[in-house]
Parts: sequence; structure tokens; C-alpha cells
Amino acid sequence: MIVAYQGEPGAFSEDAARTLVPNAETRGYQTFDETFDAALSGAADAALMPVENSISGAVPRVYDLLWAEPAMKIAGEIVYRVVQNLIGTRGATLEGIREVRSHPVALEQCRAFLGAHPQMHPAVVADTAGAVREIAALGDPASGAIGSTLAAQKYGAKVLAPAIQDVADNFTRFFFVRRDAEPPPTAGRACVALVLPHRPGSLRDALGTFADAGLNLRTLASRPSLDAPFTYRFYVEIENVNAAALEATLSRIDGSARVLGLY
Repeated sequence: MIVAYQGEPGAFSEDAARTLVPNAETRGYQTFDETFDAALSGAADAALMPVENSISGAVPRVYDLLWAEPAMKIAGEIVYRVVQNLIGTRGATLEGIREVRSHPVALEQCRAFLGAHPQMHPAVVADTAGAVREIAALGDPASGAIGSTLAAQKYGAKVLAPAIQDVADNFTRFFFVRRDAEPPPTAGRACVALVLPHRPGSLRDALGTFADAGLNLRTLASRPSLDAPFTYRFYVEIENVNAAALEATLSRIDGSARVLGLY
């Protein structure tokens, strides 16, 4: 199986893909759109898409992509622990680092560490693993990066300070997305997109329908519908549900619903 992920080799997403599908061939792409399109076009068998981080919240673009391509379905998920490390070249020291490169989310997750080391100036790049690759190629002991131990190993760099994220419990949840995926027999979770009437109480009524059916919501996110200014779609994730119960519940909601995956 070929699994697409966003990032360069050594990215957290690649490690998550190998954790979920140990024997997979992994292929990195620059953007979420390119990663998603690889699975849609058949260049890859599946795509691993980050949907939520326990510190920085939802990844809205992934919901937009799932809505835009009905053939793409969520077939599974993995919750992956993210450990951010300060990485330097082989000759670097913690005291000597003056620039720290990384993805903006990684820099934000390490705000306290960077604040405690004001001599380290953050520099935004597109990818954590790419940041490690860059500083390893540059060879400047004053340049560091924030990334994974996998990236440090892959590019011949070293960890100068481990686990520097502000919150120890730093997890990213990924959707495992495939074209025309059939729900597994043991599916117990679902992600549903709701388009509701623009009237008072429509969201309350929809959520009440789930509650009346005894279905517990895991997350609720809203995204602009693009049909008209300031109109929205709602994305609901539900746990402990089967296909029959979900279909019966959605039939009682005033509006339209699309199941983005049972997994």
C-alpha cells in the first residue's frame, strides 16, 4: 500500500502513517491538497490527513477537501503523540543556537521554550522535517530546527533539547482517507457534514436529534459554505454508532447530511 502524507521525509505525518500501516510505502507531498489528490487520482492508495491537534485545534482545510470530493471517504484514524525537539547540526550546542526554523504550528507549540531562550529567533518554514533537512545541509551550528527524532536521524542531525513543547500531552489526530472506501464491519465512529436551514434553533435541533438517539458527539466544527457570504456547514463526529442507527438519526434532521466516513 502507498500512503500519501503532507511533508518531507521524517515528518510527524510520515511516522504516523508508518505507525498505522507498518508495511506501507510512504510518499510526501507539499500541501494538503496535493496529498489528498494523490489518493483521489490513484497515485497513492490512501492519504493520511491531520484533522485536529490537541493544542492548536482543528485543521479546517481537511474538512473542506472531504466535502469537495464525495468519492473520498474516511476509512480510519490514528491519534499520534507529537514530541517536539530542538535539533541542531552535529557540532551545535544548545547555548550556541541563534535561529530556530520550523512550521508555524510547531513554533507556536514551543512558545514557552523559545521565550525562555530569547537569543533563539524563530524562522517560519513550510515543514518540520524540511527545517531539519535545511539546517543539516547548511551545517551552521547557530541554526537549529524544531522537529521529530525521526527527522534528526534521517538527516544526520542531533537532538539538543527533547520534548520542548509547552504541553506534554500533544497529540494530533489523523484521518486515513481512501477513494470509495467501504465501512469496516466494526465501524463505530462517523463524520457527518450537515447543511441546516438558516433559522433560529436549527443547529440546536440537529444536535438534539443526536442526543435523543443516544449518540455522543466527539467534535463539532463549522466552515464557510461558500454558497453565500456568512453561511456555514457543520461537521460532526460521532462515536458508538453503526450505519443503521446513523441513517435513522440523519433522516430526522431538518436539512441535508452527507456521511464523510464510517470508521
